[in-house]
Order: sequence, then structure tokens, then C-alpha cells
Amino acid sequence: MPSEVAEADTAAGEHRPAGPRARWGPIAPAWLWPAGLTAAAGALRLYRLGVPDQRHFDEAHYVDDAIALLSRGVEEGFAVHPPLAKWLIAAGMGVWGQNPVGWRVAVALAGTATVLITYLAAMRLLRRRSLAALAGLLVAVDGLALTMSRIAMLDGFVALGTITAFWLLLIDRDRMWAHAPPTAAGSADAPAGGETPRQRPPPGASGWRWVAAVVLGATLAVKWSGVLALGAAGLFVVASELALRRRVTGHALAGWPRLAGHLALVFVAVPAVVYVASYTGWFANYEQTRPGQDRCGQAALDCDAGARQRLADWASEQLEVWRFHADLDAEHPYTSSPLGWPVLQRPVTHEFQQCLGERSQQAAGPRRSCPVAPGNVRHVIGLGNPAVWWLALPGYALLAVRMWRRDWRAWAIGGFWLAQYLPWLAQERATLFLYYMTPVVPFIALTLAYGAWRGLALPRVGRWLPVVIAVAAVAALVYWYPVLAGVELSEQAWRQRMWFTSWI
Repeated sequence: MPSEVAEADTAAGEHRPAGPRARWGPIAPAWLWPAGLTAAAGALRLYRLGVPDQRHFDEAHYVDDAIALLSRGVEEGFAVHPPLAKWLIAAGMGVWGQNPVGWRVAVALAGTATVLITYLAAMRLLRRRSLAALAGLLVAVDGLALTMSRIAMLDGFVALGTITAFWLLLIDRDRMWAHAPPTAAGSADAPAGGETPRQRPPPGASGWRWVAAVVLGATLAVKWSGVLALGAAGLFVVASELALRRRVTGHALAGWPRLAGHLALVFVAVPAVVYVASYTGWFANYEQTRPGQDRCGQAALDCDAGARQRLADWASEQLEVWRFHADLDAEHPYTSSPLGWPVLQRPVTHEFQQCLGERSQQAAGPRRSCPVAPGNVRHVIGLGNPAVWWLALPGYALLAVRMWRRDWRAWAIGGFWLAQYLPWLAQERATLFLYYMTPVVPFIALTLAYGAWRGLALPRVGRWLPVVIAVAAVAALVYWYPVLAGVELSEQAWRQRMWFTSWI
């Protein structure tokens, strides 16, 4: 992001909320929008959460890991992902038991919280409750976000961490820019004599940035793809800091040594500490880990491995995890090219059940007694809401134009979107899936909300744009809901929803 991005603001006062009664404010109190959205999102994610009633897709791995964490404090064997999300899944089972609801409830709650935080981020960014509600609604009814909130996998937690960090950094930016002068030092509009109210670099970051750093570390402790959110956050803060320094002092690099040290603490040291801390169970139960068992054998109580040895073995495990992901090139029927992700070219089928006589055909796993009526289908597909994803395509063009014109809001949304998508294009391995886009869904929603915000300037048509988008998105959810949530359908009704052969 260019350092001048933030200079698109006309004045620091632009950062204040539009007022206690933003659009539609007289109709309902401010709290009703986020409360209603959160309740609706929670209902969609928690209703029939126990269907399917057996593990499906990668639940087979993460549920076993979570059970091991409950019983042993550490996963059995080689774990290819950090433990934080599996601890959250284990917490759900600790409360609701080792059943489908128990192992999915944590990710369902995370998906619900993602809708609320998207609303708050959009409100902070666009200052209109109606548009914030639109952004939250689009995440609530998105098919990929919904499906990944109803399966015990990791990407829903990554999505929550990413949008939460984004929201916190928006608050931090507001705090940093609150007292900035309206014009840049040294500009033609600066006070006579070139003096500005402040000649020093702005003060240090607010506490919100440090909280964001903790959240980003926790996101990385869920899955290594959280590093994409960390990179996006770093670029956002660097751009904002440089622009603010230019506004205040006339020099973007004023005080850069201190800034560099600060950024290293926020975006390297703090996330690293949080990441290592997520392995507390691994260190505390070293004797039960794979390297611990190799070193100590069965004499776990007599194992004398010290802290240095444990840290060295942990580092070796991390290196092995890196090699696993770097070399992964397994065949899978639902792998897809990232080039096709924005248009939903190849979604992932998480479960497929169809009766063939007295037996069932399944997308994966052993055969068992038929769970659906003869001639019917039960399908769970990770398909983004076509109305949301396809309407966002022209929105990206608008975003690009506004980025070119140095609109900091466009850069904020587009920067996070691109930072979490473009790196996948450079991946050489073939085992990639559409659900890697789950953390991008809130920014797809923000793209449409931003487009609607810009569209409000259009006479007559503009004010109806948010309504049209919302109605289209809800209608699409109603139509595709059966294949997102595993509702039994006739084969004919199922085929009507499979618009392309690549969806099957």
C-alpha cells in the first residue's frame, strides 16, 4: 500500500461516527442491528448442527486430535497444524460431550461471532448502520461461511481471527488519526511559515494494536495460513503510519528507527510469543509427544529431558510440519485452482449420501446402512453464496479504481482481500481447496458494502442498491440451503441446484 493512502481523508473529523441517528436510526435502536444479525447467524449455524450424525471430511482428523488433547494434553502422533483450534473443539466436547454437536459447537459459535465482528468493522469503516448490517448479513448468509461454521475444521477460526484483527486495527487507526492536522506539513494549505501544530512523529500506537497483535498470534496458532492475515495487518499499519507521519511532519519516514522497532514487536515478537504459548500442553506433556516417546520410551516418569531439549525437539517438529505442507501433493477429487475460486468453479463436497438399493453411496468413508430414502440425496457442499460472490466481481473493479485514487477504505478492504488470496496463486502444490477462502468471505461482504456506500451517491437507484443485494443474497441462501446444511432432497431437486458439472 502506498504511504499516501490515508491522505484521502479530508480531515480528522471524518473519523467520527455519522451521529447517533445514522440511516434507519429512527426506526430501530443501534443495538438491534448487531443483535438481530448475531441471533440470525447463530440460528443458521446451530440449527440441526448434529447433521450429519457422523464425522465427515477432515473432522476425522481434528476430532481425534481434540479427544487426545482432552485425555493426554497433546495430540497423538504427528500433528500438522497448531493446537489452538483443536483445544477450542475439545472445549465444546468438554461441555456437550463427544458427539456431533459437541465437536462442532465451537466452530459454530466462531462463525456466529464472525458475523458480529464484520458488522462492527463495517460500521467503523463506513459509518452507516444500514451498510454495516448489509456486510454482516452477507457473511451470515454466505454458503461457504455457513458450511465451514458447521463442520469441525480450522478455517472458520482463521476467519474470526482475521476479521477481528482488522476491526481492532481500524479502531487503532481512528485513535492515531484523531488529532492529526487537516493538511500535510509543508503543503500549500499548511499554516504560514510552514509550521504545523505538531512537528514530531505521532505518539505510539493505542492499546488496540497490541490486542490485534495477540489476536493475530492466536490466528497463527490455529493454522499457518494465519500468516496471510498477519502480513495484511502489517501492510495496513505501515501504510497508515507512514501517511500519518507525512501528514504531521511532512516526512513519511520521520522517526523510522523507532517505528521499525515497534513494528517488529507488534507483528513478530507478540504473535511469536502467543504462538509458542499455544503449545503449552505440548511442553507440559512432553513425555506423551512423539519425540518425547522416542527419547523417553515407556519410562515417561523417569524422563530427564530438560527445557533446552524440549525446545529443540519442538523446533524440529515445526520444521517437519513445514516440510509436510511444502511437499504435500496428494490427489483429491475436490482440489481446485485458485484462479477459479472467486467464481466458485470447484466447491468442496464434504458429504454425499444417496441410496442405491439397500446400501448407500458416500463421497468418502466406509459404507453403512442407508441414511436417506431411496431416490433421495443428502449433500453438504462448501459453496459460496453465488449472489454474494458473483455480485462482488464488479465490486472488485470499483475497489481497484478507488485504490488507484488513494481511498484508504478501498485499500483497507482490498489489501486484506489480496493478501489472503494472491499467495495461493504462487503455491506449486496441487492440493488446494476453495474453503481456503473462508477468511476472505468477510472482505467479500465488505467489498459489496463499500460498493453500496459509493452507490448511494447515485440518484434514486443508489439508495436501493443495498436492498437489492440483500434480497438477492437471502434468496440464494434459501435456494441453496438444503445442499449447504445436509437437508434430504429428491434427486431432481438436488440436480436443480447443481448448476455446473464442476459442482458435483
